[in-house]
Amino acid sequence: VYRILRQEIGRLELAPGDRLRLEELAGRFQVSLTPVRHALRRLESEGLVVSQPRRGSRVAPLSLEELEEIQALRLGLETFLARAGAEQCTDAALAEMETARDEMERAFRAGDLDAYLASFWNLRDACYACADRPRLLRALEDQRIRVERYILFLCRDPKAFAALRRGPDTLLEACRAHDGEAAEAATRDALVWVLAALQAMLGETEAPAA
Repeated sequence: VYRILRQEIGRLELAPGDRLRLEELAGRFQVSLTPVRHALRRLESEGLVVSQPRRGSRVAPLSLEELEEIQALRLGLETFLARAGAEQCTDAALAEMETARDEMERAFRAGDLDAYLASFWNLRDACYACADRPRLLRALEDQRIRVERYILFLCRDPKAFAALRRGPDTLLEACRAHDGEAAEAATRDALVWVLAALQAMLGETEAPAA
């Protein structure tokens, strides 16, 4: 229950603000209320669900505060993994990155957002895996699930969707040169750009409520 709900929240299949009714979820998953409660509490601890007494649970809204927290964690993790991964990048990893970049372009031209994001992460992961730091990769996966709904929100803007392609290109070039410093800088620049773009979009969304 937890795994499926977490994925659906991350993919915006359950939208920010959607009600999460215990009885409906128990019926859907054909389980008792207890595992549903456990799943919602775990999702609440991760910031993906908000609960209020006598008002039930909802999918957490997109917020600037959460986004800034996620990107701060990703900056620490991904810049380290990019530098170490580029310096140790193998021919096999480069081939994976090139295949993922080709798939990114195909998906972009087809407007296939799911395939685009999958290849976007695959390209980076091929580099990061070369760093040989499995605990950091597991920590990064937690932040990826949290950030994916923000990336999907960002991709509603066609210009932002197109601009996302620049970061992987720069990382790929750095990995070809085994240039850890360039890979770190490319990753930092890409994460800072995403944060700035989403801050602008979320600021516009939140402004009427202020």
